[in-house]
Amino acid sequence: MKRLGIYSILVSVMLLNLIGCNINKTEKENNSATTFFKKGDRICFVGNSITNMGYFHHDIYLYHVTRFPNQPVRMFNLGVSGDVTGGVLNRMDDDILIHNPTHATIMLGMNDVNRRLYGPLPTTDSDTLKRRKEAVDIYKKQLDKIINIFLSKNIKVILERPSIYDQTAKLPERNHLGVNDVLGECAVYIDSLAAKYKLPVVDFHTIMNRINTGLQKTNPAATLTGPDRIHPGQTGHLVMAYQFLKTEGAPKYVSKIVVDSRNSKTLKESSNCEIKEISKNSNSVSFTVTEFALPFPSTEEMQEGIKLVNFTNELNVELLKVNNLPKGKYQLKIDENEVAAFSAEQLNEGVNLAEFHNTPQYKQAEKVLVKFQELWKMEGYLRGMKFIEYMEDYKACPHKENIQFVETYLDSIFSGYPDPYYKNQLKKYISNKPNETEILKKSEILRDEIYKLAQPVKHLYSIMVIE
Repeated sequence: MKRLGIYSILVSVMLLNLIGCNINKTEKENNSATTFFKKGDRICFVGNSITNMGYFHHDIYLYHVTRFPNQPVRMFNLGVSGDVTGGVLNRMDDDILIHNPTHATIMLGMNDVNRRLYGPLPTTDSDTLKRRKEAVDIYKKQLDKIINIFLSKNIKVILERPSIYDQTAKLPERNHLGVNDVLGECAVYIDSLAAKYKLPVVDFHTIMNRINTGLQKTNPAATLTGPDRIHPGQTGHLVMAYQFLKTEGAPKYVSKIVVDSRNSKTLKESSNCEIKEISKNSNSVSFTVTEFALPFPSTEEMQEGIKLVNFTNELNVELLKVNNLPKGKYQLKIDENEVAAFSAEQLNEGVNLAEFHNTPQYKQAEKVLVKFQELWKMEGYLRGMKFIEYMEDYKACPHKENIQFVETYLDSIFSGYPDPYYKNQLKKYISNKPNETEILKKSEILRDEIYKLAQPVKHLYSIMVIE
């Protein structure tokens, strides 16, 4: 915005009253008091392909690093495509407990209910109904067993009501009518386990059903899942991350600065930041701010989900508020970079700097996100290997130590599969398996680098009168 002259001397004098603060009054918000995790915790996200896709717990991890940069935790993707409760029990030792988790989140059921037993029309066939019930009974029994294994090892368990199967959207994909209803039955059972063992529950099922219903009132083809009715895209996963963060009591504020131009104690309220070095000149006031968190960065693909759940206003507020300024416009600079011009009314009401992607803080958060994307790439390689190695076809393969033999053996089997997905996963496996040790090492290095990038940095704020 083009700068013009400065306001009257009266306006400048009133602005200069901003320097009357007691800089030692700032307080650090108790952002360590989240419900679920503390510094040093190791969290395993256990599940099927929906977990394996990673978006929702990627968003959770990104939030925790940017909001609590000095309370490092480790989060691990332990989803396997197509998995069921029995599969989790089979890989418990060498895929889950090997990470020495302090916490385990569990989301299962989508495959356990055996979707093949459901079709586009209701059925009264007694054999089909019996098999449906047996599938759910096995799920319930084995889920209880999984929980008991974790609890016996002093691992804290967080239960997750399953994400939805979209049986209401007008989509080309064949509809397995009744799957979402039986997932609702699974959700009720999860509630009973939570009561039995006194465990927290994150309710993905209810919020996704509610939002999906609302979307389909205006667009019958709208869905939080993908076109297959099963796998949420980044919008659905953002909704899930939101629900998880709200359930654990994640704080709303990145930081909060409230100043009053008429009060000698200018820093009327501040939290999760430190204010110092207040100075003045003829038409501005400046001070340094060290915020103890970063705004949550997002990609274009995440924007729809952010808007659906009002994520910004509920979980990503970086508040700057200046009360009782004379009417007019004011330029905010951070580190000599122009952020935006605001009216006195806007500053009095408060502006959310997290919505401005040109601030140094947001640009720092974007660097954290870029480093996370490197980690998620490594994570994808590792989970792709596990997908192959937990297949029954792989387990039956002799000479597993010979990767060329494994390739030939599985390629011959997968050639008979109608879905090319398996052959594609095999190609990735053959490419990545020889580098598994290096990928693991790089993953751990990236986890450390992410926290280094997120460390608090001091910034210079200046508010200048413009006209």
